[in-house]
Amino acid sequence: MTAKSLISIELYQSITKTDIKKIMEKLTKFSAVLLLIFLGAACASPSALTSDEMTHVAGVVLSSDYDRISNATVQFATNGQSVTTGENGVFVARDVAVGTQTVMIEADGHGTVEMQVEVPNGGTRLQLMID
Repeated sequence: MTAKSLISIELYQSITKTDIKKIMEKLTKFSAVLLLIFLGAACASPSALTSDEMTHVAGVVLSSDYDRISNATVQFATNGQSVTTGENGVFVARDVAVGTQTVMIEADGHGTVEMQVEVPNGGTRLQLMID
């Protein structure tokens, strides 16, 4: 028998069942911690989001003559969020759900229009016609 074999046999004989049990407990805890870290990172990842994805939408409200309409109300049906256009007819809506949205535009002297728009991930710019 070589010296290396004798050391291996002595090391093997010195390990007790208690030592093996402690090692297994540590490995189990370590595995559980890794699993929790992995799941937490996966849930926090933007790619893990589905229909709850949110983005920003900018746009302009125009009349049929392509005049910009100020003080028009633009409402997104999904969450009921509404914004008002500025003097130049421009609006910005934050935290709008990605996907097909029903938008209602209302302006004094121009009536109300409801339409479907597609809001892609990453935001979009809309040109909304009323009249």
